[in-house]
Amino acid sequence: MSTGASPFDTRDRDHRMPHVRATPPTVPVDQVVRLWLHLQGLAMPLSGRTLTAESFTDHLERTGGLQVDTLNVVDRAHYLTLWSRYGSYDRALVDDWVHRDRIAFEYWAHEASILPIAHLPLGRRRMLAFPPRGWLRQSWWQRYQTSAASKRRVLGRLRREGPLESAAFAADPDEWRGVERPGGNYPMAKEDGRSLKLLWHAGRVAICGRRHFRCVYDLFERVHPAVKPVSPAAYEDSWLLGALGAQGIASERHLAGYFTAHDLDAGGRRRVISRNLRRGKVVEVRVAGRREPFYALPEHLDGLGASPEPGGTTLVCPFDSLLWQRRRAEDLLDFRFRVELYTPAARREFGHYVMPILHGGRLVGRLDPKFHRERSELEIRAVRLEPGRRRDEGLARGLAAALRSLGEFVGARRIVLPRGWRGLA
Repeated sequence: MSTGASPFDTRDRDHRMPHVRATPPTVPVDQVVRLWLHLQGLAMPLSGRTLTAESFTDHLERTGGLQVDTLNVVDRAHYLTLWSRYGSYDRALVDDWVHRDRIAFEYWAHEASILPIAHLPLGRRRMLAFPPRGWLRQSWWQRYQTSAASKRRVLGRLRREGPLESAAFAADPDEWRGVERPGGNYPMAKEDGRSLKLLWHAGRVAICGRRHFRCVYDLFERVHPAVKPVSPAAYEDSWLLGALGAQGIASERHLAGYFTAHDLDAGGRRRVISRNLRRGKVVEVRVAGRREPFYALPEHLDGLGASPEPGGTTLVCPFDSLLWQRRRAEDLLDFRFRVELYTPAARREFGHYVMPILHGGRLVGRLDPKFHRERSELEIRAVRLEPGRRRDEGLARGLAAALRSLGEFVGARRIVLPRGWRGLA
């Protein structure tokens, strides 16, 4: 699956000759989608590939990271994202690669994410520039701030006591009662808990492990090696080069928001694109039927015909990198996706924890699963195909295999399907 050097490579590559094209080439939409799925590791999902330390690192470097989320409706988001591609594997391997072997680290990319250790110089640049200007404009930011004394207390405790769980800085439900707060209606951490998060963003502390999914923190220098941060310009460039490395051929609209760590407004994004066009690091592309310009890494465009024909069937986690830029899924796959986790039940269109169905390179439907751990039962509460899409033998066979694989992965002894689908698995 590897396509060569990561576009996040922090080495200076300005010595390369510009990739000159007199007229932007026109690429069919199906080739854009084919390359995108290939780079995302979803061209042939659940096809028997083995998840190894090498393929894990390759996935992180190609896609830019694995989003981490606290929800556990079926399984944790980063575990599900890897399952969608590789099928069942030992979760302990992933934990060890991140927190014991340190071939990856936890920091911010699209959201809180697992990133390849090669991207640590990029992370250090964001840490030095924290907080982003965009955060300073948010109404909640001043309320979230903590005192210098609180930050000293947190650092002092870690220095004296060693690694501490986030639970050591417990939530205080009363402190923020009645105050609008970011991220939904759950209790904000008390002041030292907020300081812990701010110090993590600023690179003073790092996540060195997890216990029952709760973060364990320590001083940054006791977790990661000292590395030189990339230059501010190289960090800006990584927004473009990294997103193109993960998407293949994309317009500015499709690139915006793939990574949220970069503090670039529309003018800043255009400046970065123009700079990299001049240097030949990216090239302009026309996509058939689309008016806006698209962009690509030269090596992707040169090898476009080598992308495999998509096949197979899998289920996609709501926080999968394939869906980090939902406008792209809507524009190229005609699939409108919104996370309805925090939508009141009466207003949900598709369900609580919806997983899109990827079949033959298309998002053909969605299902609403729930794993009941107390009775080892994977319940599929609803299956809905996209308008104009009919259930056929190939889809039924592929979906059944994907559900059996998911059931095995989460440890379900029984899979329960809704009426009309009960003979599937």
